[in-house]
Amino acid sequence: MSVFSIKPPSFNKTEIKKIVYDLFGLRVDVKNLDSDRDQNFYLYTISNEEFVLKIYNSNESIDIINLQTNVLDHFQKNDSEVITAPKIIKTTDGNFLGIVKKNDIEYFLRLVSFIKGKQLKDIDQKSISFYGLGSFIGIINKVLDTFTDPNAKRKLPWDVGNIDFLNKRFNIINDKKKREVISYFINQYNINILPNNKLLRKSIIHNDFNDHNIIVDNDNKIFGIIDFGDMVYTYTAAEPAVAIAYAVLGRRNPIKIAGEILKGYCHTNFLSNDELKSIIYFTCIRLCISVTMAEYRSKLFPNNKYLMVSNVDAWEFLTAIYKENLTAWSEKMVKYAKK
Repeated sequence: MSVFSIKPPSFNKTEIKKIVYDLFGLRVDVKNLDSDRDQNFYLYTISNEEFVLKIYNSNESIDIINLQTNVLDHFQKNDSEVITAPKIIKTTDGNFLGIVKKNDIEYFLRLVSFIKGKQLKDIDQKSISFYGLGSFIGIINKVLDTFTDPNAKRKLPWDVGNIDFLNKRFNIINDKKKREVISYFINQYNINILPNNKLLRKSIIHNDFNDHNIIVDNDNKIFGIIDFGDMVYTYTAAEPAVAIAYAVLGRRNPIKIAGEILKGYCHTNFLSNDELKSIIYFTCIRLCISVTMAEYRSKLFPNNKYLMVSNVDAWEFLTAIYKENLTAWSEKMVKYAKK
């Protein structure tokens, strides 16, 4: 059993208030936050202190939990004016993690600071600088270049460098045409990525730059990043590719958006021509994983509406680009990034 097939924790607000007081000595009010496989809460005190509490899925490995702890600590030690990441709040015993039990099941939890700002999803597209987004991602990857943790080398369904989950699960989709679309992108990946494996660098990446995880200030400037739950050691080029996968959803002129993100990334970091050519294939595979995972997990947990949040737009993009020449797209990516 994996964290993707195990039901998330189900603590109520009253339980959370007691847990937070017992472990952190804080009296808080509680609001639920959207979550996939864990359980997240927004907490605030009478003195306007704000926090986020994460209670991990009972099946999450302690090695992966420690990986996330270590990277948050790394960002805290490499603090800058450009990047804000959540800061860990220790328990009254001085620990990075707390432990609670419910129904004889043990759960790890972590409290972090709340980053004040708006999520990128909540601002108008005309106000978004996709070039700025790419630049921001490039800077974050430079910070991650100085971070090491052997637990990042893991098998993760959300990793475009390991499509075992996709290969095994996409047949769960009932629609034959949709299965053909996914099969096509898997084939394109096998033809264009696998033979060039040695030309594509690998590193630890955040792996989930969607617009729920990117925080902007009052001037709509990107400054914050949250949710390191999908971190993995994989293709470096997958980082901007994942960002593109979510940035183009439901928006016109996806080639321009993708190009601006890559141009911005290359302004603050490096991608080789081979890596730039790989972007469109990684982008499509990520969205194939997304729709397959949504289908898989929604059958297990039909009441979790968050699982299908990007599904319609993802299928719309995949169906549209299925009719395109991916080699031509790949060449456009290189040209746009080099402008």
